[in-house]
Amino acid sequence: MKLDSLTGKLLFTTTIALIITTAFVAILSHVVITYFPRVMLEADFAGNERQLTDSLVFDSADKPIAVNVNPGLSSVFEVLKDDAVYRVVDAQGKVLLASDDGAHAFAPTGQPFNPQLKRFDLAPDSNLLHVATFALTRPGPQYYVQVARSERFQQALTQNDGGTVRLTTLIMTLVALLIFSAIVLCTICRLMKPVQKVSLAASRINPGNLQARLATESLPCELVPLITAFNGALDRLANGYRVQQEFLATTAHELKTPLALMRGTVELGDSSDRAQLLSDIDAMSRQIQQLLQLAECSEPHNYIMAETDPAMVAADAIAKLDRLADSRDVAINTNALAKPMLIKADSAALTILIRNLLENAIQQAPPGTNVQVLHDENGVTVRDYGPGIDQNDLPMVFRRFWRGADSDGRSGLGLAICQQIAQAHGWTISVDAANPGAVFRVIFDGSGRPSPDQYHLTPSSDLSGIGEHATSYR
Repeated sequence: MKLDSLTGKLLFTTTIALIITTAFVAILSHVVITYFPRVMLEADFAGNERQLTDSLVFDSADKPIAVNVNPGLSSVFEVLKDDAVYRVVDAQGKVLLASDDGAHAFAPTGQPFNPQLKRFDLAPDSNLLHVATFALTRPGPQYYVQVARSERFQQALTQNDGGTVRLTTLIMTLVALLIFSAIVLCTICRLMKPVQKVSLAASRINPGNLQARLATESLPCELVPLITAFNGALDRLANGYRVQQEFLATTAHELKTPLALMRGTVELGDSSDRAQLLSDIDAMSRQIQQLLQLAECSEPHNYIMAETDPAMVAADAIAKLDRLADSRDVAINTNALAKPMLIKADSAALTILIRNLLENAIQQAPPGTNVQVLHDENGVTVRDYGPGIDQNDLPMVFRRFWRGADSDGRSGLGLAICQQIAQAHGWTISVDAANPGAVFRVIFDGSGRPSPDQYHLTPSSDLSGIGEHATSYR
């Protein structure tokens, strides 16, 4: 048994606690016996009074006629007549029963019997006696029990029994320590069996067995939350592992076809397909670049959070995509806020997010229409007036490698990257069909997403209600 184990720590703590308790009891007993002998005397008085009261025998006239104490106490009163005495008296002080030949109740020298005097000392024949008077609490005539102990008897009893009490206490504590340690050891071993089974089950979990979970039956209730949390972590790991495997399989499939086509073109040596070959290379380069972006966006430590103005980031993204929009005859409209708004974000990641949303909107927008980039204190909205998204396809828009019917050879990773960036920042990204077109909304503060009708058929020239003024890019 190792000392750093739960069993070892509990046994060690219990042993120390019992040793400290034993030492405290021994010290307290020594102090009481040595410096407070009156406490022991009062305890003896109380014990004798209780035994005598319970042993009194009364006749039909309710008068005490005998005392039937146990043989041990009776022997003490018979042998030590001058050192241990009891007397049963009435209210006038007349002795009815006594362990000695005393004819009168105990009373201070020269004074009559006084039942109100509960404790006093006498010194007949130079033998100091400590006397205690107890009233019997029973119906009928009032009687009293008096118990006397000599000082010499009390000292002998204290000195002899004190050592015996201390030795007995020490022996009993050691025995109790051994018994308690054995009980604790057996109890902990029994309680640890389910934990050992759980540990063995956890050691068998591997990438090929991620569906296994740890059972919580028979476990102590304190460990159930830990095992439940561990099972939850396994669920998340299994889901991440499954997503990773699906991602790798899909990526391999996506790259396999264009590579095969490019290999066939190179082997044939047909120079007429050179333009197509370059187009395939560009598409693969873009896809690989997006795969790298997705991998980088999936790692939280890659983000550098700082105060960022989303309006400036949006303006930079618009400027970089101005040539693409011009080639497709699409205008980009945006608004300006009355005052700058700063948020905590990674500027480069936010640029990728807005640029992907904007590029997706430009590619969906028909020639002669516009794309709106609207920003306010809650977030950024990108809206196009293209064919829109079917309601059944809305849940799959942010799925990796998902493409719509008119994907036009795109990789299907741009919106997945947007979702990854939003999740890393704690933002909410959503999509709604706007009839015509689609509305993508990134919410910074989690205040809730707007209704699609808010952006329904918004004219490109009517942006006065969104910001201080609007700017149009062609």
